[in-house]
Amino acid sequence: MSAFAKSVNMSELYLPTIQRYMKNFLFLDKLEAMTKKRVLLLIIDALTAPCLLEEMANGRYPNFQKLNEAGTLREQCVSIFPSITHAALTSIITGQYPAKHGIIASHWYDAEAEKIVYFSGSLGVMLEKGLGNYFKEFLLEMNNNYLQVPTLFQKLERNGRKTASINFPVYRGDVPHNVNAPLLLEWIPNLPTSTTVKGPEIMLMGDLLADPDNLEIEANYTGITEWFGFRDENSADLVLQLAETDEFPDFTLAYFPENDDRAHNDGPTEAHKNLADMDEMLGDLFAAYGGLDDFLQKFALVITGDHSQSATTSPEDEEGIDLAALLSQYSVAQAGDAWDEEDDLIACPNLRAAHLYLKTVTAEAIEGISEQLLAESRIDQILYRAEFVEAGEGYIVRTDQGQLRFWHDDNRDDKDTAHDRHDNQWAWEGDLAVVDGRLQDNQLTFPDYPNAFERIAGALDSETSGHIWITAKIGHELMIPEINLYAGGGSHASLHKQDSQAPLFVAGAPSEIDIPSFPRIIDVAPLCAACLGA
Repeated sequence: MSAFAKSVNMSELYLPTIQRYMKNFLFLDKLEAMTKKRVLLLIIDALTAPCLLEEMANGRYPNFQKLNEAGTLREQCVSIFPSITHAALTSIITGQYPAKHGIIASHWYDAEAEKIVYFSGSLGVMLEKGLGNYFKEFLLEMNNNYLQVPTLFQKLERNGRKTASINFPVYRGDVPHNVNAPLLLEWIPNLPTSTTVKGPEIMLMGDLLADPDNLEIEANYTGITEWFGFRDENSADLVLQLAETDEFPDFTLAYFPENDDRAHNDGPTEAHKNLADMDEMLGDLFAAYGGLDDFLQKFALVITGDHSQSATTSPEDEEGIDLAALLSQYSVAQAGDAWDEEDDLIACPNLRAAHLYLKTVTAEAIEGISEQLLAESRIDQILYRAEFVEAGEGYIVRTDQGQLRFWHDDNRDDKDTAHDRHDNQWAWEGDLAVVDGRLQDNQLTFPDYPNAFERIAGALDSETSGHIWITAKIGHELMIPEINLYAGGGSHASLHKQDSQAPLFVAGAPSEIDIPSFPRIIDVAPLCAACLGA
């Protein structure tokens, strides 16, 4: 028999065995795909750690408590500055500070386009801009024009994972979706009635994207009485439908906005007594997979907030700090408007923080405005870049009690530097007390203004940042005429810990995952990616 014939016969002899092994390999691949953990990220707007933990200690939320016992709870996941919704949500999904991702706040001045960008809910500014323009900016421009870095949706899908977004406003991905505006919104001038947006493969966004392709689920809570689907009830229902059909992709983010509204209106303590629906949804989610233990065999679950809230005082005239009145010797642009010829500055309040844009930036102007602001006892801090007053590199923080300049210094051999909890190296001169800075064993901590140096730099380094930032003391907000206040309720956006401390729950993460001891919201996206092995 020839060598060729022998080889043919040997191939035929071993072919069944080869085929059997190939089937086994294919089965193992399929089994690995079936058993690979997925990641579910739930973001509860304004979830405030001290308030939630108090309610858990009182036994009100058993499913949150079960997660605490089954996984890891970090009681302070530090927000960005300003600790306000649109900027903070963007930091969660990108893992970057505003200086990198481009969404500096919820209210700022776009110098290139010469217009005010406003994503907050004050009716006066919305009417000034026009409702159509407001929704167009919120729906399209924030994701298409202002966002400067990839989202976690994009990073994961570009690496072969499948992702989903439920009611999350920072949705940008690479997959086109046709959006149809609700009938009522079609009546608003300048609002596109039909357009295409790019998001993750699975994208559910109120009535705008309510019918996902290739999924056996549909939005049930829609229409004008349900705020066009942008409600917790709709987000929860869609999560539970995905659970019932087991159609979760590798990564799913679901957003729950209403706790923020309740905290603004009723105060953060009262709002956190109304999270029973969230706790019940968690219980139903676990039950859909046979209980918490079985659920955590299939999923890594991460729950956090974008910021926290602090209580505000009343009445309104004592709670609000009117920047136009306080800076009356300057001409302040009208709310929602860019420069007029006679204007000296634009004020962009963001609840308990604000930034000012000066038409002419000089050291004298910065100093004069700062002195005038600090004469108001309800102002906490004034912040600006040191270069504006020719004081060197870095950043300046001023209060009525003192002044501090600090800057990055990567020279580890320099005796006049210290590192923070995140291994940033800093140098400074002046009074650390203006940000409650403490130095021990060459490490900086900031108990009342957590991670202050990194957060300040993460805002002031932005190209769209105002020239001067202002924060209000606890209990107060910054305003200009036509901006709504939340007197007797709650607010946020400052550096203070009461505005900045969301909890972080992580359960079901792979054992090799290192959960930071002192997490920041910018650590959430890398954490989710790590749980997927990405």
